[in-house]
Amino acid sequence: MPTIQNNQSKSQSLADKVSQEIEAAILNHELAVGDRLPTEPNLMAQYNVGRSTIREAIKVLANLGLIEVIQGKGTTVIHDTLPDPTISKALREAPAIEAYKARKALEISIVNLACLNRNATDLKALGYYLEIRAAAAKRHSIEAYRQADEKFHEAIIEAAHNSVIATIYEHFWQSFNDRFGKQFIELKFHSDQPIIHQNILKAIEQQDVHLAIQWTKKNISLLEEAVSQ
Repeated sequence: MPTIQNNQSKSQSLADKVSQEIEAAILNHELAVGDRLPTEPNLMAQYNVGRSTIREAIKVLANLGLIEVIQGKGTTVIHDTLPDPTISKALREAPAIEAYKARKALEISIVNLACLNRNATDLKALGYYLEIRAAAAKRHSIEAYRQADEKFHEAIIEAAHNSVIATIYEHFWQSFNDRFGKQFIELKFHSDQPIIHQNILKAIEQQDVHLAIQWTKKNISLLEEAVSQ
C-alpha cells in the first residue's frame, strides 16, 4: 500500500484517498479476510497523514462492511468483496421485520441444500463451531459467541455447495450485519436456546429437510418476535 502524499485535490479528501488505497488492497487480496490492519500510528506513518484522517478512512471502510473495529483488539478484515448496492439499499430502507423475514427465506433455502449436499467434512465443521459457540455462551463472551455463531452459519452455507446462493447470501449478510449487527447478536446471545442449533445440525446430519427447515424457522422466529415488539 503506497504512501499518500499531502497534495490532496479539492474533489477528494485525504481520508477518501487512504480508504480507497486500503479498499483496493482488500479487494485485490493483498489483505486477506482475518488479517489485521496496522495500528493507527503505523497507518499515519505509512500514509503521511494525521490521526483524524486515518479514523475517518477506517470509518468509511467499516461502513462498507470490509473491516471490523473492536476496541482493544484492533481492526480486522472481515470481507473481501463489496456488498451489492441494490441489496444494501433495500435493507437500509426496509422495515426491520421484513429484513428478518428475508433472512429466514434465504436460510430456509440454504439449509434445504445443506441437507441434500453435506459431506463428512461439512458435518465436522458444523459440530466444531457449535461446540465453540456453546463454550462462549457459558463463559458469557459475546464476541467469541458472535464469531462462532457466524462460523456455524457459514459452515451451513458451505455444506449447501452452491456458489450462486453463497454469493447472494454473502451480499445480503454484509448489508444485514451493517444495519442490525450489534442488535442482532445481543438479541441472539440473550435469548439463546442451544437446542435449536443442535437440532439444526442433527437434521442436516440425518438429511431431514423437513426438520432442518422447521428448526431454522424457529431460530429466526425468536428474533422476529423480538424486533416486532
